[in-house]
Amino acid sequence: MENSCHYSVYVDSFVHGELEESRPCRDFENHLATCNECKEEIKAVSQVKEALINSYSMQLDETFNYHVLNTLRKGKHFEERKEIRIAVEDIIISFATLLAVVLLGIQLFHNPKVSSVEMAGRLTNIEKSSLEQSSLSKDQVLELVLRSK
Repeated sequence: MENSCHYSVYVDSFVHGELEESRPCRDFENHLATCNECKEEIKAVSQVKEALINSYSMQLDETFNYHVLNTLRKGKHFEERKEIRIAVEDIIISFATLLAVVLLGIQLFHNPKVSSVEMAGRLTNIEKSSLEQSSLSKDQVLELVLRSK
């Protein structure tokens, strides 16, 4: 709460009993009779003071510290387990991707889907045209390619 009154500097000292019987104290007490802002601020500061006093005298259950620490430990372990789970999932996904690529490569290596003419890419145009007219096996085309190198 922001108080625009120039007497507001005395509010904290007044509430905490630090404003001794002096001229400023008497002036401030006289001022309170007419200033609602200072009265409201005194009320708010007094409530905070009471709440602080009550919080120091609060009795806690004997197992309060245990429960707090236990809750904190569970939270810490939960985060660690979550990080480990994410790391394991990443490893499994990477391994599955690698396995799929290897299996696909093996399948393509054993069963190439390439025409005889594509396998004979280094043959001359005359040789290619003769291949298209004949029915050579893939092994025969491969042999021709290797011989032409």
